[in-house]
Amino acid sequence: MIKDEVPQIVWDICQTAYEYGSPWQIRDFESDLALDHSHYFFAGNDLSEAFLSIHHVLDEIEITNIATKQKGLGSELLKKLIEFAESQQVKTIFLEVRESNLQAQNFYLKKGFEKIGQRKNYYHQPTENAVLMALKVGKENG
Repeated sequence: MIKDEVPQIVWDICQTAYEYGSPWQIRDFESDLALDHSHYFFAGNDLSEAFLSIHHVLDEIEITNIATKQKGLGSELLKKLIEFAESQQVKTIFLEVRESNLQAQNFYLKKGFEKIGQRKNYYHQPTENAVLMALKVGKENG
């Protein structure tokens, strides 16, 4: 995969995976990829089937996007992320998910995440609350 192609590839994955299309524009991915604390993980045969992006600051990670074109790749991405988090001595991984996206919430709950709060009107097109979730990482937490 050529680095210049990454913004288009991840945008295409989001367009396919998200019910309301990509929440970010290609220029948003370009800006995000340029940040030192931003990391992207890929899964699938040709690396254009699924990705997970994060912001890693000190001992915390925030998942900024996770999108897959096929079942099973979300688990693979989370496994990669947790291995990375443990290697970096991260204590907590955070994410937001649409309040109506019960399938995603259940997926994260099965992976050990807990609901810890809500962000009012966090999502747009359509406007919707976000459920804030967290996963404790590390041997002392698991």
